[in-house]
Amino acid sequence: MSYETADWYTDVSLVDDPHAYFDYLRAQGPVVRLPYRGAVAVVGYEETVQLMRDTEHFSEINAVTGALSELPFTPEGDDITEALEAHRKQIAFADQIVTESGARHANLRSILSRLFTPSRLKELQPQLLATAEGLIGEFHADGKVNIVRQYGGPYGALVISDLLGLSEKTRRKFRTLLEGAIPVPMDATPEEMMKNPLVPVGKDLFAMIAKRRLANHALLKPLRALLAQEDILSDLARATYPDGSKPTLVDLTGLAAFLFGAGQDTTNRLLANGFKVIATRPDIQQELRDDPKRIENFIEELLRYDGSVKSAGRICKKTTVLGGVEIKAGTPVLASHMAANRDPARFPDPGTFDMNRPKLKEHMAFGRGAHTCIGAPLARREVATSIERLLARMGNIRLSEAHHGPKGARRFEYEPTYVLRALRSLHLEFDPL
Repeated sequence: MSYETADWYTDVSLVDDPHAYFDYLRAQGPVVRLPYRGAVAVVGYEETVQLMRDTEHFSEINAVTGALSELPFTPEGDDITEALEAHRKQIAFADQIVTESGARHANLRSILSRLFTPSRLKELQPQLLATAEGLIGEFHADGKVNIVRQYGGPYGALVISDLLGLSEKTRRKFRTLLEGAIPVPMDATPEEMMKNPLVPVGKDLFAMIAKRRLANHALLKPLRALLAQEDILSDLARATYPDGSKPTLVDLTGLAAFLFGAGQDTTNRLLANGFKVIATRPDIQQELRDDPKRIENFIEELLRYDGSVKSAGRICKKTTVLGGVEIKAGTPVLASHMAANRDPARFPDPGTFDMNRPKLKEHMAFGRGAHTCIGAPLARREVATSIERLLARMGNIRLSEAHHGPKGARRFEYEPTYVLRALRSLHLEFDPL
C-alpha cells in the first residue's frame, strides 16, 4: 500500500491503522493537499480547532460524506456561501443536524438540549446502572463475551431508548433492529444506505411523535385526557424553537433518529476500544480496580488515544488560508479528530496511553465550536458506568487468543468505515465475580 495514492474514503487498507496514515500526512505539514477529489486534509491540532470554529470560511454541509460529496454546481469565485445554501437539498445528508448551520442548526440543537440537561442525566443514572447489570447478566456465567455485540451495541441502543422514554416493547425492538449496524460503510450503494436500520427506527419514531402532537391539537382538547401520553416524546412533540415557532414532524423525527445513529454506535465503539486497552494492559486494569476514581482519567485519555470518531467533512465556502495553505472556495476538507489527538506538537509521545497527561480534557474527540457533541456528558456517563460495573463483575479480563491470537501476534478487525474507529468484534475472557 502506498500512502501517496491511498484514498481515505475508499481504501480499506487504511482502516486497521489510520494513525500511521495521519502520521504520514502530518510529516508534510498540518494542512496537506490530498491526491484525490481536490481535497485537503487538516491533521494538526491547532489547525483543526481553528477549522471547526471558523464558520465564516468553512461549511459543515458535507460533515457526513466529506470529500465524497460532489457539489451539484460548479464553484465560481471566492465565495460560494449562497450557492451552497441554494443547492442544499441536492447534497446528500445535508438536512441532518450535524450538517446544518447558523440559525437552523441552533434551532435544532435547542430541541435536543432539552434531553441533555444535568437534571435529566441525573434522573437517567439508575437506568444506566440497571441496563448495565441486565446485559452483564446475559453473559456473566459464560466467562466470555464479545463486548461489541453482547454489551456495547445493545447498551447504547437501550440507553438512547431510555433517554427518549420509550416503552420496554420498543426498547427490545430497537435493540434488535440496530444490532450490528455499521455507519457509512465505504462500499455502500445509495440503495444499501436506505436499508440502514435507522430507516425503520425513524418510521416508528415518526408515528409515536405524530400521535403525541395530534393529542395536543386544540381541536382535540376535550379528548386530551384520553389521548395524551405524558412522557419525554410528548415534551418533544410540544417543543418550540426559541422564537416560538414549531419544528416539523420530520425535524423532530430526524433528531430522535439521529440520537440512535450518533449516540448508540459511538458509545459501543469507544467501550470496545477501551476494553482493548484494559485487556492488554494488566497494569492499567489493576489501577482502575484499585481506584475506580481513575476511570474518569482513563476515559479522557481513551478519547484522545483511540476515540470513536476518525473523521468528518467540511467544505471551504470562502477562499482562505489555513496552516499556511491557501484553500479555495469549493475545496472539500478532511477534518480528523483522531489526527488532531495524535499531534505531537500538542500531545507529546501521542502513541503512548498516559492517564497522567496534563489537561486531559483538551482532546478533540467531541469536536469544537457550534458543533461540539451535545451528547458528550451522556457518553461519559455511559462509558464510566459500564467500565465500573464490568470491572466489578469480571475479574482477570483478557483477550481470547482463539479470536485475537497470542501476545505478540494479536489480530483485530475493524469495520470498513471512514467515520468511526470501529472494532468489528472484541472477544474477552474473564473470571466471573
